[in-house]
Amino acid sequence: MNLLRNRLIGPYPRQFSTNSPAIRSQIVENLASNRHFLATVPKIRQPPRGFTLVEVLVSVTIIALLLTTIYGVFSSVSGAKRRLETQGEGYHQARVIFDRIGREVRGTYYTPRNPDTMFAGGENADRNPFLDLTTTATTPQGGRGTGISVVRYELIDDPEAKDESKVLMRKEYPLFDPEGAERDGYRLARGIEELKFRFYANADWQDDWQPPQTGLPLMVEVTLNLNVENQSIPFQSTFEVPRIQVQ
Repeated sequence: MNLLRNRLIGPYPRQFSTNSPAIRSQIVENLASNRHFLATVPKIRQPPRGFTLVEVLVSVTIIALLLTTIYGVFSSVSGAKRRLETQGEGYHQARVIFDRIGREVRGTYYTPRNPDTMFAGGENADRNPFLDLTTTATTPQGGRGTGISVVRYELIDDPEAKDESKVLMRKEYPLFDPEGAERDGYRLARGIEELKFRFYANADWQDDWQPPQTGLPLMVEVTLNLNVENQSIPFQSTFEVPRIQVQ
């Protein structure tokens, strides 16, 4: 260090102040003449330093906590997305069933003079909820006919299921098809826990509308319970029966 000091400011006594113009001038001259010397002075470097075991353990712990948190968030979002999609399918299924039944109820065709026309519902001998009606709201499943079809809905035990779940069956055939009643129905919807029809007439709701009762009710109430993600979700809707009745 003394050598470097002597190179810069010369061998001046310590009591001399570097504020002196002569001293500062000498320092500038020494700096200009000793650039090569300064360039050859070795730089002091810190030796390379690695991570300690404690630092590594702390880093691994923090990363593990972050990954666990991120996985939990993604898992929750994925589960919520899956539940919403399943519930959406259930709501869509209920909407399709109600739209179809409502369209057919609003197209009801009934005349007491023709015993083939009908409007009945409630529970049959097997304690299964059902709805039978003749309607002008036909579909291709009914085949070709006169534009009036007989439609039957019935909730039965699902023969293809291993558990005690039920399936909603639907049958449709032309009104004047003598062999139509022998046709097999098709599976309309699964996962239905409960189906109930009620009929409004004479200022009262009735659970059955079957012979010898004749005529048409004013409204039909349909209650449907769907099993969605092991949760029973109820749906209910009421349809007005048109007062068009052929005598």
